[in-house]
Amino acid sequence: MSDRDFKISFWYTLIMKKGMIFGLGNIGSTLRRNISKEKIEIKYIVRSDGVFDFGLNKISEKENWKNFIDDIDVAFVCIPTIGKGEEALKYSLALLEKRKSVITCEKASIAYHWDTLRQYKNILRYTASVGGGTKMLKEISRYKSKDIVNIKGVVNGTLNYISCNLKNGNSVEETVKEVLEKGFAEPGAKTLEEIIKAEMNDVVLKTIIIANHSGLFDKIITRENVEVILSTQKDLISKRCIIDLNKEKIRCGFIEDTKADWLPDGVDNILYINGEKKAFGLGAGAEATVESMLGDFCDCILK
Repeated sequence: MSDRDFKISFWYTLIMKKGMIFGLGNIGSTLRRNISKEKIEIKYIVRSDGVFDFGLNKISEKENWKNFIDDIDVAFVCIPTIGKGEEALKYSLALLEKRKSVITCEKASIAYHWDTLRQYKNILRYTASVGGGTKMLKEISRYKSKDIVNIKGVVNGTLNYISCNLKNGNSVEETVKEVLEKGFAEPGAKTLEEIIKAEMNDVVLKTIIIANHSGLFDKIITRENVEVILSTQKDLISKRCIIDLNKEKIRCGFIEDTKADWLPDGVDNILYINGEKKAFGLGAGAEATVESMLGDFCDCILK
């Protein structure tokens, strides 16, 4: 098959797929816009106030969302990470049990319910849950678990940004103001303490996902298996928040000396496997997250 024939076949397959989006916040809206450009047919959008068609005309109440899943091939779960991901799990399981592909960026359902979800690995994609556009999980997938000695990285750009700012002499007040203005903080977090707490929860969830995805361990990794190293205000200046995994330990938190030459600046994420840099770039943001989700979608339909 020529490249041209392949592209025609590829885009034809994309056009023929019918999809559903759960959530229409920043990520869901960006996904809807980008999917429209690619001419992928989204039939339904589930929001907190109902079920809508692609043009955002309401067609049913939210509690009736299950009535529409037989008519689709793939679903994109774009809802926020809340609690232990029970809502995302509910959506995902209903779809996966009917053999519908699920593409998700939601972290808690993958971290807390991996023992349930792992049986659907062939139709569940979650690249966007860790590292955004860096596609860290895909880089980890290139390795057989027996060949991985160590995984190390920065997976939270907000905490990295805060440490960089403080190290460079900015005050806590200036740094918090900047983080809030740039939209780097989780919704509801206003003070430094609230931002750190919310972002550390994000780091722990991503550490769990990476640990289970890597296959490094002969058991399902849970939050109890992760050593979390919290920070004082002094630590925010002298240390950086990283993840550090090997077969003997799973750690995350303010571990690495901020002078270490492998660390990125600003909001960038970075991943090292066995001492080699494998992924680098923006770890958050709607565009980067959607890019990863669309990449996962292509993987699913070409599988």
